[in-house]
Amino acid sequence: MGGMSAPLPVRPDLSDPRLVALYGYWEAKRAGRTMPTRADIDPLEMKAWLGNLLLIDVGGEGRFVYRLYGTGFVNSFGRDMTGRSVDELPPEQQERVRSDYQAVCASHQPRARLYTAAFEVPDLGVSARQQTEVVTWERLVLPLSDGDLQVTMLLVGAYPLADLKPSTE
Repeated sequence: MGGMSAPLPVRPDLSDPRLVALYGYWEAKRAGRTMPTRADIDPLEMKAWLGNLLLIDVGGEGRFVYRLYGTGFVNSFGRDMTGRSVDELPPEQQERVRSDYQAVCASHQPRARLYTAAFEVPDLGVSARQQTEVVTWERLVLPLSDGDLQVTMLLVGAYPLADLKPSTE
């Protein structure tokens, strides 16, 4: 790769307007560089997305640790992963997110995907059994650096697709 000119990011196809807006925010903060730095990202400017954001520290040996775990995810998945590693996710989920995160780290390119996951939903009725609900999410993974070309953090936004469908009630 000659010189310092970075490959232009390719905006992934996104259907959720909130993720389109998040991509636009990242793009503006990039200011012509490959990616913005963590310092460019202002939590106060990100209020609109906060409940549906993840901020992930990229460590050595492909470790990914959740620095911020949005309340929307805590409510959906019933657990708070703040300070915990991707290694603690269920195996199939772990493989899926890890491959996406690694691809973004290697390519320095944003990445979006739809994924369907079964969530344990606490059944608040008389029985204490868990109900399983299958939900499709749209997820956008954005790279952040510490000023050089190394990806040091990932900014991830995700929304359930059901949000987009008009309710049938």
